[in-house]
Amino acid sequence: MRYLRWLGLAILVASLPLSLFLPDWTSWENGPIEDAQTLVLLIGGITALAYAARGQGRQRLIWLAVVPVWFAMCARELSWGAVFLPPMGMTGHGPQFSASQLWYKPYIKPALLALLILSVASFAKGGGFGIFARLFSHRLFPVRDIVAFVVAMLASAAAEGHMGLSLGSWGEAQVIEEMAELAAYVFLLSAQARVHAAVPAVDRLRAAERDLSRA
Repeated sequence: MRYLRWLGLAILVASLPLSLFLPDWTSWENGPIEDAQTLVLLIGGITALAYAARGQGRQRLIWLAVVPVWFAMCARELSWGAVFLPPMGMTGHGPQFSASQLWYKPYIKPALLALLILSVASFAKGGGFGIFARLFSHRLFPVRDIVAFVVAMLASAAAEGHMGLSLGSWGEAQVIEEMAELAAYVFLLSAQARVHAAVPAVDRLRAAERDLSRA
């Protein structure tokens, strides 16, 4: 698990020097950096599905709640499937794809809302909020990964010039933006792995505390 966080940090730090050398096409939609983002998100969803398959009791519902979140983010990176169609045009930032080309575009937002409601309900029914509270109380919640995720997303926003942030004229902004986003997804994958590893440890601690209270 530790290597995932270090991998994310390496990608984030490397984004600045690499933006001076990597050609801009590497950060285009359907380019290698965005393909890597899609791969990480797919791995996140498949891993959560595997956790659910191996889980016991209500905790399975927690991981089932996470699965659609990963796959929704993956679909977003693929412009909801528009990247599999011919591009609408070419710009200085690469080929342009738009979900407006898709016949099912009007159904995307309602489907996402329904998935969000189902995910929250599944997470709550699986006791997810209580488990997160216990992870916090035992200092096992992946705070560092979450903080690193936020920093990476802020770096991506700064590269785009959003939120009043800016990286000035440093390198190819689009390369920094996409590499920072890739790092952010790796941090999320690390956080998920750490939660999965920490939950059994917390359960054992709770069982030990109950035994002591009965003694």
